[in-house]
Amino acid sequence: MKDHVFSSVLSLAFVLTFFLCTQPAFSQGNKNLTGTWVTEKPAVYLVEYTEAHPQGAVVANNGIQILERAATLEWILEQRPDGLITGVNNWAAFDESGNKVFEGTEALLGFFDGQAGMLSEPADEANQTAQINFEFKLKGQNKIEGFAYNVGSVKLLAMRFELVRK
Repeated sequence: MKDHVFSSVLSLAFVLTFFLCTQPAFSQGNKNLTGTWVTEKPAVYLVEYTEAHPQGAVVANNGIQILERAATLEWILEQRPDGLITGVNNWAAFDESGNKVFEGTEALLGFFDGQAGMLSEPADEANQTAQINFEFKLKGQNKIEGFAYNVGSVKLLAMRFELVRK
């Protein structure tokens, strides 16, 4: 009887130790971004006024003229085992009345380290839009939060966004 109790306690200790040691691995879940990610509601962004794209609500600023718009994003991503990502961004921009003012599909290229990442899309010559970088963090298995900004362009842009796995 004494040996049976001892082996039961030892077995229980082993199971608890195994569970506690492996819990972080199980709780981290899917850290792969492969799939489709979408905005549930349009993301507000600020962009510098240009004559080519005058749509949007004017935002008070002491320097340059800034417009506020909203955008929807749909990322279709493929993550490689080394963390590098390829994909596309299907996006649409809306004015202050909710009217679609332009849209496009841009290539995405970047990386993800299991917690945070960065994607870059090229400037769209046809729509005369800026090159944009997206920096983000994974929140749980199915939510991305981040910010975007322009690079390599004279048009300033800043956006906060949230995407969910579709």
